[in-house]
Amino acid sequence: MFQGNKTNIYIIMKKTVLTISLLLAIILNLAAQNDAVFSSVPVVNGKVVFEQFIITNSNKSAEQNYAQLQNWVKSKYSGSPLLSGIRFDEKSNFVTVSAGTNLILPANKAGVREEMTMNYRFDVSITGAGCMLVVRDITYQSAKKDGDSFFPKKYTAEQTITDQSVNVSGTEGELRANLRKASLDFFNGLYSEINKLF
Repeated sequence: MFQGNKTNIYIIMKKTVLTISLLLAIILNLAAQNDAVFSSVPVVNGKVVFEQFIITNSNKSAEQNYAQLQNWVKSKYSGSPLLSGIRFDEKSNFVTVSAGTNLILPANKAGVREEMTMNYRFDVSITGAGCMLVVRDITYQSAKKDGDSFFPKKYTAEQTITDQSVNVSGTEGELRANLRKASLDFFNGLYSEINKLF
């Protein structure tokens, strides 16, 4: 009789551990999915615009959340050589940042990881319910190579990372697909940083 109880306890413990492991895997999967809010490239009125609402800390006022956002913007972007401008609007709890970043693209079929400079603008507005992140005015320019023009050529997001733009064949299609992936990764990272503030 004691042997039977031991077997039943072992089975119950095994099921409990399996259930907890399964729940933990599901929770971790959901947490990872929350960080990747941008998985496609939305086009609004012919322009690429990424938008995401973020729920803020309900224990803080909109002004407190805005102050936290201001501090993050100042610490992240002040002194950056690729910063074009920062605009704070205290009356509306609104921030606009125009900046750039150097994207290292995923390796292409030849194993080369190209570099592109991406310029972008994002707005964050804070209300009592949360904040709205809007990323827009995205352009790209490739790294200067020998023999290139002194004036670099710029490409818009609409020309390069939309579904329609990526659906071209050859090396151009591969470059655009890699640029799209690197852009989505960057904007998901930006979203994660802002989301963690609240």
